[in-house]
Amino acid sequence: MVTAEVLREYEQRVPGILAVEAPHPHVAGPLSWIRDQAWQVVPTPRGKRRSRDANDDCFLGAALAAKAQAIVSYDDDLLVLGKPFGIPILRPARFLEWSTDHRL
Repeated sequence: MVTAEVLREYEQRVPGILAVEAPHPHVAGPLSWIRDQAWQVVPTPRGKRRSRDANDDCFLGAALAAKAQAIVSYDDDLLVLGKPFGIPILRPARFLEWSTDHRL
């Protein structure tokens, strides 16, 4: 599940990130798939800013609205939050371990 704000963040940031991690990435396909397949939710208000990067708060609002069990991210500004609103923020490899333990 995503919000319109999360989709905008993906479209702005993902191509640059993948260009570093996987030269010559073809990101239009996966981003289009996310846009077409992900359920859009209206973000839950978070009150005051939570992340060091105000642009990252949209991920918290989306997770709350979707009643997410976890947030998966490489973003240090999110990861440092630990478990805001009871939702753990995990790197992808840690999420795979966590999801096995939590039977997702």
